[in-house]
Amino acid sequence: MSGCGKSSLVKKRLVKATDQVVIFDPKREYDGELLGRVVRVYHSFSRFAQAVVAGRKTKQGFKIAWQPDLKKGDTKPADFDKFCQIVWGCGDGHHVKPLKVVCEEVAEHSETAGKATGYHGKLLRLGRSYGIHTINLFQRGQEVSKTIIDNCQHMYVMMQKTGASAVYLEKMTGIPSAVINDLQPLHYLHQNGKGYEAGLIRW
Repeated sequence: MSGCGKSSLVKKRLVKATDQVVIFDPKREYDGELLGRVVRVYHSFSRFAQAVVAGRKTKQGFKIAWQPDLKKGDTKPADFDKFCQIVWGCGDGHHVKPLKVVCEEVAEHSETAGKATGYHGKLLRLGRSYGIHTINLFQRGQEVSKTIIDNCQHMYVMMQKTGASAVYLEKMTGIPSAVINDLQPLHYLHQNGKGYEAGLIRW
């Protein structure tokens, strides 16, 4: 649910200052700095692609975000697919650093809760073979492709608004819904494989 701490989890737990990170940022949540590094923001896909390709030619960390041009209205699934297409083209299984891909608001840009399609589906199913580590953020598991949950090694479950959402996540992860229902803001359950442990994001 909104306000549970998903973006805080990314900033405090899932990426490091030295990582190569690209961000699909439709709500403009990554302006400024991330882990002491300036986030370079692009509204043009061509300029975003040029920046990521140039960054991948180095061994240095970077933080590059694509954000929508507010004059053009809300983002659409086609924008997300274009972002994922660019990322897919930057995969390199022999690179010394993986490319970490932060995908915000995945549910808002998914057209089906079934098998993931388009370039996002490619990233989920084949990305790790090409050095691409995808971080998918969403509020309700029922609204996103089951491919996300089925293909991920690590899952972070955070506070849910309804018991129905907790029951759905129990079905998909095996984590008891009662445990999920007890979560408070900034608390999470980290599942690695089938086991899980509780944690807290501290600022």
